[in-house]
Amino acid sequence: MSKKSLMILLVGVALAIGAVQIMHRPDRAFGPDIHTKTVAMGNGQRLHVQTREVTVAQWQACHGAGQCTLELKAHDKDVDYPATGLSYPDTMEYLYWINANSDTAWRLPTADEWTELAQEVMPQQADPIFTDPSLTWASAYLMEANATGRALRPSGAFSATSAGIEDLDGNVWEWTQDCYAGASGQGTKTDPARCPAYIMGGEHEAVMSYLVRDPARGGCAVGATPAHLGMRMVSDEG
Repeated sequence: MSKKSLMILLVGVALAIGAVQIMHRPDRAFGPDIHTKTVAMGNGQRLHVQTREVTVAQWQACHGAGQCTLELKAHDKDVDYPATGLSYPDTMEYLYWINANSDTAWRLPTADEWTELAQEVMPQQADPIFTDPSLTWASAYLMEANATGRALRPSGAFSATSAGIEDLDGNVWEWTQDCYAGASGQGTKTDPARCPAYIMGGEHEAVMSYLVRDPARGGCAVGATPAHLGMRMVSDEG
């Protein structure tokens, strides 16, 4: 092979490798339009937080790409709603899809992060409806059910924090990345692949089995059973 032919071959190989790299490079303009706010946390960390929960339209983009198993139906063609009926594995499918195609390293918040983000919009503890200790569960259930209702509402229907994060006080409980410690207190040390249940961020403390999509069929909580299960993404600055 002549020197000229070898040079042409090497240039062709280099161009082919470059084309493959471009094809597999994350697309900065990829995916659904995700609005975020940057929040300064108490520990000095700056967190980019999705303004609202992942919506049905955003979820369906993942399903349409063949990466999210669950298909959701639009409640209203003109109004977007939070994506609900999500199990923990569902959230992992969505995160895998969006992280594989964007430059942002999205994740679920920790339980502590979620609590700090929501603190200013969480309802104050009301006087119990029943004072009999044996009816504490009924008192909590009725007060919480009356506070937010259980019917799913459009995205943005609830309060916003001073940082601009919306719907944290709504009736969609959000998955966190924290495994439930249980009696052993070892939850945060458990291999995520073997974690049976995760802490949910919501109006009150809740723990859900990782496979649950319908909270009425599983999980445990203080007070009313969570109405809906959804997700909100965060990413670390820097």
